[in-house]
Parts: sequence; structure tokens; C-alpha cells
Amino acid sequence: MSRFIRPERRLLTQEERKLLEWLLANGSREAKPYISQIAKVNVVGRCTCGCPTIDLALGNREQRKTALSIILADFTGKTPEGIEVGVIVHAREGEISELEVYAIPDWKAPFNLPSIESLKQF
Repeated sequence: MSRFIRPERRLLTQEERKLLEWLLANGSREAKPYISQIAKVNVVGRCTCGCPTIDLALGNREQRKTALSIILADFTGKTPEGIEVGVIVHAREGEISELEVYAIPDWKAPFNLPSIESLKQF
């Protein structure tokens, strides 16, 4: 695991699940078949910088897949704190592997997930 990701084993929060469902339903043409994986996905890591980026893996796996990623969804939005963010859902080897959320421009303090209502195609 990267020094930028710390292990974190848990289920998705309700907010993470809703965001992931929306992103896959509204993402690229390739995204929709991945919606069925949400019921089996678990959080296996979290970014150490304070952003809400999480690594995801199916079932009991302890790490996400690490092959080259394909982007299933790419949006911008605003967090409850008013921070503009980019949101990307990555898949690797046919599995959802990461929900990436990054501040635009760079932000040095923790922040939350964007509201679904604020999301726009990147």
C-alpha cells in the first residue's frame, strides 16, 4: 500500500454509497455494469492527506486491484465547506477500485464529499 493511503477496513458509509451509485449511473457508458458491484464493495484504504479518497475492493480482499485504471466517472462538484473538487471513479481489472476526490485548486485541510446536487460532468 502507498504511503499516501492508510489501511481502513469497513463498509461504505451511506453518503459514500449514494455518491458512488450516482456517479456510476451518470458516468461513462462503461460505468453502468459496475453498479451491481456496489453491494459487494468494501473500503480497504483511505488517503492520508485529509481528502475523502478511498480505496475499494470486492468481498474480503484486503487491497484494491493495482493494474492500470479505467475512468468510469469524472465530475466536478462542491463540498459542504464550499471547496471545489474533482471526483473520479476508477476500475481496475474489471472491479471498482477507487473513489478519488481531490480539491481544485490544491487544499491543505480535511474536507468532505461533494453534494450530489453540485456535480457536473468534467
